[in-house]
Amino acid sequence: MKLSHLIVPLIVLGGFLPCPALGQTNRQLADGAYVEFEAADKKMNAAYQKLLAVLDDEGKSTLREAQRAWIAWRDAQAEFDSHQFGSGKLRPLERNGSLRVSTEARTARLLEDYKRFK
Repeated sequence: MKLSHLIVPLIVLGGFLPCPALGQTNRQLADGAYVEFEAADKKMNAAYQKLLAVLDDEGKSTLREAQRAWIAWRDAQAEFDSHQFGSGKLRPLERNGSLRVSTEARTARLLEDYKRFK
């Protein structure tokens, strides 16, 4: 196969590939993934506070308990998701990505609950 036949699909797919990652170290990628997780965590905390504001005392207590349990689950899930990398350089990247994905899903759930209880 000619090299030109390979380059065209790569150029076409270029919009779907994580091009900013090219040339970055694993540490830089992991740090970037952590920044993305922190942003997701900030949004989740805002959604959590928004939901707390519309709940009665019993609802607030129950939500706090659920949130503490969810955080423990999220952290354990991130450890599981990244365990296959052992102590390798990709483990922090995978862990941070898992934290972000779980946190984004939790934010969506908190916002659904807000709509339900407001």
